[in-house]
Amino acid sequence: MRRSLAVAIPLAFALVGCSGGDDADAPDLADLPENDALCLDGDRADRPVIDWIEPAIDLAVDEYGDPEFFEISADRQRVSVIVSVDGVAEQLFYCAAAGYVPATSLGEAQGSTFAPGAVDFDVDTIFDGIDEELDDPEIGDFAIVGDGAGGAAYDASVQSDVGGVLLVRLAGDGTVLGAQAQ
Repeated sequence: MRRSLAVAIPLAFALVGCSGGDDADAPDLADLPENDALCLDGDRADRPVIDWIEPAIDLAVDEYGDPEFFEISADRQRVSVIVSVDGVAEQLFYCAAAGYVPATSLGEAQGSTFAPGAVDFDVDTIFDGIDEELDDPEIGDFAIVGDGAGGAAYDASVQSDVGGVLLVRLAGDGTVLGAQAQ
């Protein structure tokens, strides 16, 4: 299953070999405005805003200390972070200069989790395999989910011009590991 909590949710910049970031660059909740529009009021990027993943992780760590993540996903306007807090799944959104959406409860937390340190993908190459394999792909979102063994797995949804969606499983360097129709 792609996202263990996908039914319950509305629809890092992590450097290879490290996670998190320079604490001086970490967003501070006190400095970010609350976004009442679920971060949907900003401009849409051409591709998922994967460079906002690291600040979103930092925001969740700032909010929760040392959370276990269920999913981190980036679409073209925001990053969604779902964490487990005392047996409850909570979701917050990060939308860079447009602010953040405070956490809301999604109910009981169940499923595979991963720590922030498990996130290890190259933001500069993560979509290279998709670009090589498909003609002019339209990547709708990028997700990081638990792999069932404490690590992270990566996938992207690629939309077709004629309808349909491919779910593409990726290695952290952008190598395509597999694909399936959704």
